[in-house]
Amino acid sequence: MPTSSGNMKIVKLFLYAFLGLMLSVSCTKKEKLNTNAIWLWSTHMKEAPLQDWAEKGVGHVLLNEAAFWRSELYSVEEVYAFAEDCKKHGIKPHVWIQCFARNKKWTFPVDTETKTLKQEYFDDMIQRAQSYIKAGFEGIHLDYIRFCGNASEYDFPETGITAVGVVNECCRQMHAAVKAIDPDAILSAALMPEISSEARYGQRPSEMAQWLDVLMPMIYRYNYYGEDKSTDWVAELTRWFVENKGEAQVWVGIQTYSVNLEDKSSVPLDADEILSECEILKENGADGVVLFRHGLGELPDLNGFFENCSFN
Repeated sequence: MPTSSGNMKIVKLFLYAFLGLMLSVSCTKKEKLNTNAIWLWSTHMKEAPLQDWAEKGVGHVLLNEAAFWRSELYSVEEVYAFAEDCKKHGIKPHVWIQCFARNKKWTFPVDTETKTLKQEYFDDMIQRAQSYIKAGFEGIHLDYIRFCGNASEYDFPETGITAVGVVNECCRQMHAAVKAIDPDAILSAALMPEISSEARYGQRPSEMAQWLDVLMPMIYRYNYYGEDKSTDWVAELTRWFVENKGEAQVWVGIQTYSVNLEDKSSVPLDADEILSECEILKENGADGVVLFRHGLGELPDLNGFFENCSFN
């Protein structure tokens, strides 16, 4: 018969083997996490080719929140049904919220007279986000979470309000509210493609990353302030965001179209052109890609393109 000491050794060996198996399974699951996404305008919801996206490796769709308000196009029930259809195809549905913009106009959550934060502004946005998560959406995407080049005008040292602080506070409160409902919900934000952009936009990625799962810098190289940027520009910015991502991931936003600089018309890119830019992102450390947008360009096959074992 085995001794008491022998029994303990057997138990320990079993436990070590079990833990090793669990770690292996956990890592395998993380390696399979899809990090390919696409932005979807509300007007395009019904035409979204979910089956094609799924077959080509798109794992996330960021649906513009306006879909909930376009009663002439869809009922709220149809929007929630779309989220369920996404999940049936293995695609995670997110709601894409315009944080500091309403009705196509900038609006900031700061009272410039009292130089204080407008908490009611945050409360309204957060309550909407919570309702979407409760109804089955699996992520919240924060767009326009920035000032419009005038961030310094919202720095009020005498009351402790700064533009950077306002942006960070939006991330912090949204994180607390959304994760309380679904800890696995993915919180992401669109970032301007500029190094040290806090002076103009109030965005400091390394600090925003404390409360975000994914940073999505919009590295749009075509017609950026009236000129096309080089692939070196794309590579440099990708590296910078990767170096300043903290514990978050970086899924870089790129265009699916170029722009005719003379008449500003959109020129759809083919799959190889889009994939070549994805190669640049991958080579410079990006964890994933977000395509802007559906309806322009030829979707490449992204299956297995970005793989990692670090996303929680």
